[in-house]
Amino acid sequence: MEQLDHFLGDRRNAKLRARSEASSRAAPLRAIRDPADADGVLMTLVARARGTPTPEREAVIQTEMQKVTAHDDDHGTRMAYIRHAAAQASDADTAVDHLAPLLREKLDASERDDLERMPEAVAVVHGGPIDAQERLIARTVRVLAEPL
Repeated sequence: MEQLDHFLGDRRNAKLRARSEASSRAAPLRAIRDPADADGVLMTLVARARGTPTPEREAVIQTEMQKVTAHDDDHGTRMAYIRHAAAQASDADTAVDHLAPLLREKLDASERDDLERMPEAVAVVHGGPIDAQERLIARTVRVLAEPL
């Protein structure tokens, strides 16, 4: 009986620890308040769907970010945070789920169209999008189209 109690306690603790770690990893995504940063994370995840982002993909992300942010922004710091938040995401689908409410709330229809175009610009680098990138972009578009 004592062994069973110990086993169940360990199992409960492991579940709690896993939930805590998942919550901790999602904190950078939950902290995002600027839709431009959220879009940067999505572009980075599209780039990562093809492997380690290349300098060419990073350049496209930075160029797209400069189009939607103020000219005097510290883009280096912004990009560092975006990379960190994307790296902490347990997977791309979870990241989309965390970011979608912010994007639906803050963006109008034309801005959502821009948001769809930007990850596609990243996906075409190096020979066009692969299946994983297309699925991520399609899921993002679908989730953003859902009503609040």
